[in-house]
Amino acid sequence: MSDFTSNFWSVYVAGITLAGIFGCLLLLWFSGKTKAMTDSDNTTGHVWDGDLREMNNPLPRWWVGLFIITCVFSLAYLFLYPGLGSYQGSLNWSQTDQFDREVTRGNEQAAPIYAAFAGKSAAELVKDPQAMAIGDRLFMNNCAQCHGSDARGSTGFPNLTDGDWLWGGKPDQIHESITKGRTGVMTPMAAAVGSGDDVRNLANYVLSLSGGPHDSVRANLGKPKFAVCAACHGADGKGNQLLGAPNLTDNIWVHGAGVESHIVNMINNGKTGVMPAWESKFTPEQLNVLTAYVWGKGGGVADASAATKAPAAAADAASVVVEGGVVKFFFATGKADLAPAADKALAEIVAGVKAGKKAVISGFVDSTGNAEQNAELAKQRALAVREQLKALGVTEDQVELKKPGNIDAGASAEARRVEVSLG
Repeated sequence: MSDFTSNFWSVYVAGITLAGIFGCLLLLWFSGKTKAMTDSDNTTGHVWDGDLREMNNPLPRWWVGLFIITCVFSLAYLFLYPGLGSYQGSLNWSQTDQFDREVTRGNEQAAPIYAAFAGKSAAELVKDPQAMAIGDRLFMNNCAQCHGSDARGSTGFPNLTDGDWLWGGKPDQIHESITKGRTGVMTPMAAAVGSGDDVRNLANYVLSLSGGPHDSVRANLGKPKFAVCAACHGADGKGNQLLGAPNLTDNIWVHGAGVESHIVNMINNGKTGVMPAWESKFTPEQLNVLTAYVWGKGGGVADASAATKAPAAAADAASVVVEGGVVKFFFATGKADLAPAADKALAEIVAGVKAGKKAVISGFVDSTGNAEQNAELAKQRALAVREQLKALGVTEDQVELKKPGNIDAGASAEARRVEVSLG
């Protein structure tokens, strides 16, 4: 009979446990009643080193008493609490019930604090220092293990600060993700795509959608195969938040840098990502505070009903600055798109190149989050600047991609920049 339906193991464990306890008591009783054969001087006849003799003395009464007390305590404990197989004990105690009682008691004690946040929107809560301090502690204790202490995620765990949301970044959408959890499934598609070459061609086409490094010949061959992906990702590859299907055009890769081998593996084997539900652990007030905290990290999307947006998002936009003859292109978090106002700066660079100089391009790297993803994103930003210059008539030999001497630029806008100097 199956272990999952038979009562054998429960009886077996209970029997072994009780046999051990009663066996100890029986051993004590026999040791007190049985007297070993001894000589007239109360020794056993065993002698060591000529003078050291083994005496036949009984165990001290206090020692025997402790043994008996231990056995009686064990029997009493096993009667009151679980320990004998599936028997729950006369008190019907369980770890789950005790945990639930402690959580309920803790929530009752914290209720007056959270009452001050009742009825407030996410936009209002992000301005409340006390609410954000509580949100920070909730996040560090429960979310940082996957998304990182800076909320920038890592391979397989989304960055919550970059504005790219698989299931939507509005406060109500974030709240639902935290409360109900999410399960994203990318099914293996190799059988529908075709041969191994067809899969590689499709992977290169997907890379081309975000401007990543790809084989243009394979990408053209793979474009018709994208029809099997369009049902989820859309014909334009921009994804579908209702399905949790990622945007394939923004160069943000949750499961690793956008390279051919990663995408081929995804097409062949698929991927399942699970965000657990937290409604059973947090109170509604805690969920609202945590939602506001995550939304306020800078990547959230403004709600139509919100009067203001989190302050951190306002400065997170692409821009361009010219300082000391060096053109600095700043990028939005997680993106490689040049600012609309970059045309004038690009024209100045083109003029310098036509005057006989070379454009030296350096892409800086964010010092926080996943190092591999940050390095790849910095590279894509540098390539975006180079491609724009090439589109304006600058030839390949007139451009130099150079790794900056100090790539650790922190986590501010300075880390999200590409510098172009004329040398």
